[in-house]
Amino acid sequence: MTEKTIENQIKRYLDRLGVWYMKVHGSMYQKAGVPDIIACVDSVFVGIEIKRPGGKVSALQQLNIDEINRNGGCAFVAYSVEDVQRKIAELRHALQLSKGRLEQE
Repeated sequence: MTEKTIENQIKRYLDRLGVWYMKVHGSMYQKAGVPDIIACVDSVFVGIEIKRPGGKVSALQQLNIDEINRNGGCAFVAYSVEDVQRKIAELRHALQLSKGRLEQE
């Protein structure tokens, strides 16, 4: 399966969720190593780096993923649409837990 096929599956999934997203087309006018898809899911910045199964993340891509996560966003590598479904479910679960704790205070 190609990265483009996986990307299209992910975009269709995000469309079904009603999530805002954009496909990043790398160029000399932007920061290098930015994830392939930038999204906003339930008020959380999400970066999705798409790789075909067996594909490797570059050091610069990993650095960007780590920076996003360190700054309160959610960034990860997706090898399939199922990876994205799982991560969004985990994110939403964590947000619900956090909301529940705030309501108890």
